[in-house]
Amino acid sequence: MKLNLTYGQILAISAPIMIGSAAQNVITLSDSVFLYHLGESDFAAIGFVGVFYLIIMAIGYGFSRGGQILVARRCGEGDYRKAGTTFYSMLYFEAILAFVFFLFIVFGCPYFFRLFVDTEIIYE
Repeated sequence: MKLNLTYGQILAISAPIMIGSAAQNVITLSDSVFLYHLGESDFAAIGFVGVFYLIIMAIGYGFSRGGQILVARRCGEGDYRKAGTTFYSMLYFEAILAFVFFLFIVFGCPYFFRLFVDTEIIYE
């Protein structure tokens, strides 16, 4: 099977993904601009927390895209029953992953950040 794709079709699929990724960078940039005017320690803190947030987001994004690929593969094979099973498996997995990340952020971050932050002002 050969696909006849055009640059316009590829752009139509990839543009929302690129815009979504760029939007997160704009949010981090605007946070940095506002905190820069408050003080040096506040500005340093947003840099540290911004990277932490991007790591958490990248893990979730990776599993989400991987799940989409698996579901698309099953649909491409015409096995819609397995596609549904894969979808719900990924849904449950990602819900559990989100809950684990939530617990880590609420209860584990203070201890985790202590490993990397020496300045008490940034830690607070």
